[in-house]
Amino acid sequence: MPSFETTRRTVLLGAAASIALIGLGGSLHAQDGGKPLKIGIIDDLSGPNSGNSGPGTVEAAKMAIEDFGGKVLGRPIELLVATDENKPDIAVAIAQKWFDQDGVQMITGLAASNSALAVQNITKQANKISIVSAAASAELTGKGCTPNSLHWMFDTYASALALVDGIIQQGGKKWFFITVDVNFGRDMQAQATSIIQQKGGEVVGSVAHPLGNLDFSSAILSAQASGADVIALAQAGADLENTIKAAREFGVTQNGQKLAVFFLQTAQVESIGQQATQGLITPTPFFPRLNEETLAWTKRFVKRVPGGRVPTANQANAYGAVTHYLKAVAAAGTDETQAVLKKMREMPINDMMTKNGQVREDGRVLRDLNIVQVKKPEQSSGDYDYFEVLTTIPKERAYRGLKEGGCPHV
Repeated sequence: MPSFETTRRTVLLGAAASIALIGLGGSLHAQDGGKPLKIGIIDDLSGPNSGNSGPGTVEAAKMAIEDFGGKVLGRPIELLVATDENKPDIAVAIAQKWFDQDGVQMITGLAASNSALAVQNITKQANKISIVSAAASAELTGKGCTPNSLHWMFDTYASALALVDGIIQQGGKKWFFITVDVNFGRDMQAQATSIIQQKGGEVVGSVAHPLGNLDFSSAILSAQASGADVIALAQAGADLENTIKAAREFGVTQNGQKLAVFFLQTAQVESIGQQATQGLITPTPFFPRLNEETLAWTKRFVKRVPGGRVPTANQANAYGAVTHYLKAVAAAGTDETQAVLKKMREMPINDMMTKNGQVREDGRVLRDLNIVQVKKPEQSSGDYDYFEVLTTIPKERAYRGLKEGGCPHV
């Protein structure tokens, strides 16, 4: 396994920067007299979470820096990028070096919940800032929260709360889970199970699988044989795509069972196909046609990424997180951690996808959450027109209460 140094890439973006590619590691350096403000991205750059976050998150962060003007407080902004291979020990090693030796002030990305939780601890010890834009475990603002960490992605609790109630109201009482066996999947299943039971439903079985699994036929057959009304997919990224494809092949929805998809992205609808995903319902704060701003941003993003892959909510989150952080640094007049955190909590979040959002004391980012359904192919018109909004849950009701998660510093 290569060390994180061999895969590290550094991007320096300045208003009048002269940029040159140097060396095998892919470092980009700019000539500028000011001391750079350093932001780091730790993410899955080539594994099962890379489609949802990964290189697209890097590109979204670069867009945020460019749109901000490439500088803050007269200093160029430097972006460091490394892959953790979805392993928390690698993520911790990267974060420690960046904080202790390289002068990084803020880390974002963090596609794996295990890595995000581990990095949050290092962030607190170093008195720096971490903003999780991709991982979704509710524990990030629960028992694993720190005063120095923010959670930009909507979490497993919000997703379960939004989706379970609607499906149970449609008659989906008996549930079977197909769950990725990592912190995110286990947390997703636990959060949803609690809400299912509160609403009078029951969980009749479950199957766990490793991250990056390729064959889901046995899991689907077990789910079909369970007698469940609903097959809940506590997954993301490539695992989710492959399970939906397998469900289609085995005629799950055609035979009357429903699929509960907690984290479906527009990019996955494109990858799997609208024919196979039509009718699926999922919560999300972002999709390309949410409004004119998100559509314009999506078109810019697609032109910049290899293959023209449409952005995910995780990647849009990275854009919003970096933008809000830079606004807070400018407003604070310093990159000192506590001053910046204070401004991030005081200032409303306003960007292409969020209006009058806020950062709560436990680090939870509060904003409206949309419940959307994949349209039938014949209902779509224009680019990226895949989702119909069924309802919007206001930020005051979409998330777990401040004291419910057990955040130790609240």
